[in-house]
Amino acid sequence: MDTQPTKRTCIITLGINGPQSPDHPAVVFQDYARGIARQRQQLALHGYRGDILTWEQDYPPGSPSAREAHCAFKPYCFWEAQERGYEIVLWLDSSIAIKRPIDPLLECAGRQGYLFFRVFHSVGEYCKDDALEPLGITREESFAMPSCRACVMGLDLTHAVSREFLREWKTRAGDGVTFPGPKWSGVRGWPRTASPDPRVKGHRHDQTAASVIAARLGMTAWWSRSEFSHYFDNDRRFVRELSERVTPDSHEAT
Repeated sequence: MDTQPTKRTCIITLGINGPQSPDHPAVVFQDYARGIARQRQQLALHGYRGDILTWEQDYPPGSPSAREAHCAFKPYCFWEAQERGYEIVLWLDSSIAIKRPIDPLLECAGRQGYLFFRVFHSVGEYCKDDALEPLGITREESFAMPSCRACVMGLDLTHAVSREFLREWKTRAGDGVTFPGPKWSGVRGWPRTASPDPRVKGHRHDQTAASVIAARLGMTAWWSRSEFSHYFDNDRRFVRELSERVTPDSHEAT
């Protein structure tokens, strides 16, 4: 009989209404709490009995705000979960809808130390020039690197490699360079500010840094896009509506 204790598991997410950075699409309405409430209902429906840790009013200790560095709060949320003694930690964006039991995903994270899903584009397509040096890659290397999703990510922090991943990811989130940047660049009517290279379409903050760090640490056994769709929908419209684009006079809209 297995007498090993069950690892402490939690789902984490953050949904704080407020202004985005000026180079991010203006948000005209946000209801992240609605998405978090839906996740609680869906997790219970599909049999999840672990803990759920959310931030709906304040950012975790030390975290930049979304206005200062978009999505920099994610590694800080993982870090706070680790500080509270959780071992298997799964991040879900508040827009994520859960289709079925997630036990196989938590088991995967516990077995190999992490859970990442792949997206269709390369790191280079969404990496600003200024982030290349802190990430330790060249522009051409960036286009040869696959990118993971950042809307669903899991770590088992009893694994040394996962702890190192989180340490590096959090460092990059707080360096003031790697995470800030325009979501779109040279496309959709946005000015080309991320890079003069026309192949670069914007900057993806958390997932760009996570993809490079994971590759460096050999954390490359990622689940596919179809497997992501088997478990989840990323239903952004459920929690927010976006205006067509931000302007210097509209970026404070909430």
